Amino acid sequence: MTLEEKIKMLNDYAVGWYSSSQADYIHEAIFRAQGFVKFADRCKEEGDEELEEARKCTARVVSLGGQPAIGYVEQPLFCEIKDLLKDWDDGFREFKGVERMENEIANLADDSITRKLLEGFIECEAEHRAWVAQHMGIIERIGYENYLTLQLGD
Repeated sequence: MTLEEKIKMLNDYAVGWYSSSQADYIHEAIFRAQGFVKFADRCKEEGDEELEEARKCTARVVSLGGQPAIGYVEQPLFCEIKDLLKDWDDGFREFKGVERMENEIANLADDSITRKLLEGFIECEAEHRAWVAQHMGIIERIGYENYLTLQLGD
């Protein structure tokens, strides 16, 4: 992978994660206002993680001598937890983000810093994917209304 390709890849991830983190913070506000404090807390955690991933990408672009990109990727907003969970689940399948990162890692033999950065992102995505699958499974077993009751604040 050329230096220019690395910088473009990292900038693409950064813009995507900055956009995603903003959407997660908006979802936090939406669900907190509905009283679903536990799910809102999870949205905030996701937003914090994605913001940190974006910052790491931007820092790496700068350290490689590149120009950070500013941009925004349009994000859907949801007022129902089940719709957001479905969107997250669909996103894992549709965009094949982890598979893409794994392919990019294979082309980073000469850059252990960027490779380790992507490996860390893959680990975070795997954790998020497992959490989403677990919660979709809970909804399937106990029903959506009962799940919502679990997400209410104390």
